Amino acid sequence: MMHTSRIRPKPPNRAGHSNHAFRRSGYPSGGPVTISNGPRPDRDGPKRVTWPTVSEIAWGLASDKIAILLAVALVTMTVLSAGPLHPVDNFINTLPRPFWDEIRVFLILWPDTVASRFVALPVLTVVALHLAYHHRSWRPIILGAGGVFGMICLVASMKLLLARSHPRTYDPSFFSEGGVSFPSGHGANAIMIYGLVLFLIVRYRAARPHIVHRLAYCIVMIAVLQSVVSAYLHFHWFTDLVTGMIAGGFALRLTIRLDRMIPEGRTTNWWPFRRQDDEVAAAAE
Repeated sequence: MMHTSRIRPKPPNRAGHSNHAFRRSGYPSGGPVTISNGPRPDRDGPKRVTWPTVSEIAWGLASDKIAILLAVALVTMTVLSAGPLHPVDNFINTLPRPFWDEIRVFLILWPDTVASRFVALPVLTVVALHLAYHHRSWRPIILGAGGVFGMICLVASMKLLLARSHPRTYDPSFFSEGGVSFPSGHGANAIMIYGLVLFLIVRYRAARPHIVHRLAYCIVMIAVLQSVVSAYLHFHWFTDLVTGMIAGGFALRLTIRLDRMIPEGRTTNWWPFRRQDDEVAAAAE
C-alpha cells in the first residue's frame, strides 16, 4: 500500500494560468515555472507605434533605387526635350492627320478625357472610400489625396518653370511667353492616378491576381491611347507625353515608398464608425 506522503499535490489553478502552462517548461506538474516580466497588451495597453523622424523619411525617399532611376530619367528627358529631340517633336507634329474633320470632335470628347482628372479622380475617390470604409482606416484616403497633390505640384512647377510653347505654334522651344505644354498633365494622370488605384487594390487585396494583371494592361492601354490622341490633336509634343508619364511614375513611386515607411495604427480610432464597431463586438462577447 502506497504511503499518502508520496502523493504530490496538484498545483493550484491560478488565475490566467492553466495546468498545461506549467508543463510547457519541461518540468513535471508542480515544478519551477519562469514567468516573463515584460509588457503585456492586456495590462500595459496596446503596443506603441513609433513614427520615423523627418530625416529618416527624407533619407528613405532619397535612397529608393527606383525613385532615383525615375528622377534621372525625368531630368534626362527634360534636357533632351530642350533641344536634341526637337527634330522628333517637329516630325510627329507635322505628320498628316487623316480624317481630321470626321473624328476630331469625338477624340476630344471621349478618348482624350479618359486620362483627365475629371475622370481619373472620381475613380480614385470611389476606390479609396470603399477601401477606407471596408478596412476602417483613413490610409487609402490619405494616400490618394497626398499622392495626387504631390503629382500636381511637380507637374505644375515644371510647366511654369520651363514654359514650353504649344504644338500649334510649331516651335518646341522652352521659356516662351504663356507656354505650359511641358510636361503633359494627362500623361502624368494616366500613370499616377490609375497606378495609385491599382496599388490600393493590390495593397488591400481587393481583387484576384488575374484581375490585377488585366487592370495593369488597361492602365498601359490608357496611357498609350491618350498619348496618341494628344499628339494627333496637337495638344502636346511627343516629349511632353513621355516626360509626363515619367513624372507620374516618379510621384507614384514616392507615394508607395512613403506608405511603406509610415506605420499603421495611429489613425484607427479616428474612424467615425470605430466606436460603434467596438460596442457591437463587446456586446457579442
